[in-house]
Amino acid sequence: MIAEPAHIDRDRLYTDLQYRFDYVSGFIGFTKADQEYIHKSATVVTGLVPTIVDAVYDKLSNYDATWMHFSQDQDGLQIRSEAESRESTPVSMGSEAIKFRKVMLTKYLKKLVTSEWNLSYLKYLDWVGHIHTSTPLKKSSINVEYIHCNALFGYLSSVVTGALSKCEEWDAETRDCIVNAYVKFFWLQNDLFSKYYVKDRVLSDKEKAAVVACRKAKEDEIRRQLRGESLLNAVVGMVAGAVIGVVGLRYLTRGS
Repeated sequence: MIAEPAHIDRDRLYTDLQYRFDYVSGFIGFTKADQEYIHKSATVVTGLVPTIVDAVYDKLSNYDATWMHFSQDQDGLQIRSEAESRESTPVSMGSEAIKFRKVMLTKYLKKLVTSEWNLSYLKYLDWVGHIHTSTPLKKSSINVEYIHCNALFGYLSSVVTGALSKCEEWDAETRDCIVNAYVKFFWLQNDLFSKYYVKDRVLSDKEKAAVVACRKAKEDEIRRQLRGESLLNAVVGMVAGAVIGVVGLRYLTRGS
């Protein structure tokens, strides 16, 4: 006999961070045991962080679609001088911009293996997703398309789990559990990115107002374009009518 399915409040999935996390983590089977396995990996992962960070930025530098975003200031923090910002040359790997973001990724990975899994940490993971988008409530100029975020998580997951799978500090069963816990985690973090890109989520009142204003501006622009086209068509019609009239008059004159 099929068990009664658990009820999920759709609106709360988009408005209640803890509720969303509980649903997604429960669905994929990310448990307290997985959280403990991630903490257990701290001594090994901390030593791997510099290698992981370098690998990530080497990968990002391979594509202009991803590397272009590092020339932008982050969430109100100007990390390039005005002169540098005006330059069209790509940001170098040794620039202050990349150093800053490498520090941020280092902190992110270290938080992962040391933080308690409470609402405060969930808000941090949610913030990491939020700052990469152009949602109306964010001041940052950064707007990374989701396809690049998704690709990055696939790569980051591969790098981390690949390194951990070769670790000989644990027995085979523990190693498999740790690797599995990281795979689940990266799916959870990816979800907290996608929530800011998926169009069917419930918008806050401020976001709704911003969307309406943006839509109105676009509609006004279209109306201006249509008015311009209508005026142009009217002028063309008048000119065409006059030309036809002149030609017709000449034809009639010749016939007489």
